[in-house]
Amino acid sequence: MTGKERALAALHFEETDRIPVVGGMVRHPAFLARTAGASVEAFWQDLQGVAIQAFRSLGVDVIMGLILPEPGLESGAQFSYHEQSRFASPEEVREEVLRVTAQPAPLDPQREYDAYLSAYLNKQAAVGEDLLWVPTSFGHVAQFQHEGWLGAENYYMALALYPEEMQRLFVHSAETVRQRNEATAKAILDHDLPRVMWIGQDICDSRGPYLAPAVMQELYLQYVQRSFEPLKEAGITIIWHADGNFMPIARQLLEAGADGFQGIQETFGVPVRVEELNTLTTTSGHKPIIVGSVSSATTMPFGTPREVGEEVERCRRLARERGGGWWLNFTSSLGPEVPEENLHAFYAQALPDSAYFSTTSPLI
Repeated sequence: MTGKERALAALHFEETDRIPVVGGMVRHPAFLARTAGASVEAFWQDLQGVAIQAFRSLGVDVIMGLILPEPGLESGAQFSYHEQSRFASPEEVREEVLRVTAQPAPLDPQREYDAYLSAYLNKQAAVGEDLLWVPTSFGHVAQFQHEGWLGAENYYMALALYPEEMQRLFVHSAETVRQRNEATAKAILDHDLPRVMWIGQDICDSRGPYLAPAVMQELYLQYVQRSFEPLKEAGITIIWHADGNFMPIARQLLEAGADGFQGIQETFGVPVRVEELNTLTTTSGHKPIIVGSVSSATTMPFGTPREVGEEVERCRRLARERGGGWWLNFTSSLGPEVPEENLHAFYAQALPDSAYFSTTSPLI
C-alpha cells in the first residue's frame, strides 16, 4: 500500500495497515536538513527540494501545504507586518463594502481551471506519485478574514452595527469563489486528481467563534455552503482548517460541507475533544475526519520525547476506537522552537517501520 493509497483509504474510513502520517508542517531548518542528509546552507538554497526529501526519507504518506520558513529568516519563525488600515471608522468600512460589492467580480473559468491544474500537477510531481499531495486552498471558500484589508476593530464593529450591509461582502465572496470552485471541480474530475482539499478561514479563537454562533450562521456560514456546492457535487472531501474553540459551530461547518477538521487544539482550556466530534456526522453520514492531534503548543515544544510518543499512541488508540478517518499530525506547523529530539520522537513512534529509523540513531 503506497502512502497515497493509505491516506485516501483513511479518508473513506476504509481499513489501512496503519494510521497515515502527515508531512509538510515542519519549519525547522536544522531538522529538515539533517533528515534529508543536507546542510542547513543547502536547505536555504532549495527549501522545497530539501523539505520534500526530508519527508520522503521519514516515510510520510501525505504532504499538506508544505509550510516552510521564509528565505532569509534563519530562525524559521513566521513573521508578517500589516500596515494600519486606511479606514478610520466602521462607517467607512460599510461604505467600502457597499462600493466593492456593487459590481460582480467574474472570474475567467479557463484561467482558474489551468491555474489549479498546473499548480497541482507540478507539486505532485515534486512530491512523488506515491505520496498524496494536498495543497493549501484557503481561497476556495467564501472569505471571512478581511481584517488585514479593513482593520480588525472597524471590521468587527461594522459587522455588529451594520449586519445587512456587511452581509453583502460574504454574498459577493461566495459567488466569486463559487466560480473558482466550479472550474476547480472540473479540473479535478477531468484529470482524475485526488478528490480532497484543505480549506478554511480563521473564524475562532480559544474562547469560541468571533461572532455568536447564530450570527455567524446567518452572516457567513450559509455562504460557505454556497461556495462549497460545486466541490460537494463533484464528491470532493473538504478538510476544514479549524483554529481555537470551533465546537459551538462544528455542526454548522459540517452542514456547510466540511468533512473533517485540521488544527484541533485540545489544550489550554479549549473545550475541543475528539470524543465529542465523534458524535457528529457529515453530510455523507460519516464521523468527521481528524487531522491531528499532537499539540504544537505544549507537547511538541515543551514535552519530553517519551511524552511525544505517548501522544502519538493516544491518537492511534482514538483512531482505532472511532474506526479510522484519521491522519496523524501536529495541531499546527512547527518551527525551531521545537527540540529536534521531539520531532524525531514523533516520526519514529508514528512510523516504526520506516527505513529511516532503522539506520538513524535516536536524538535522545
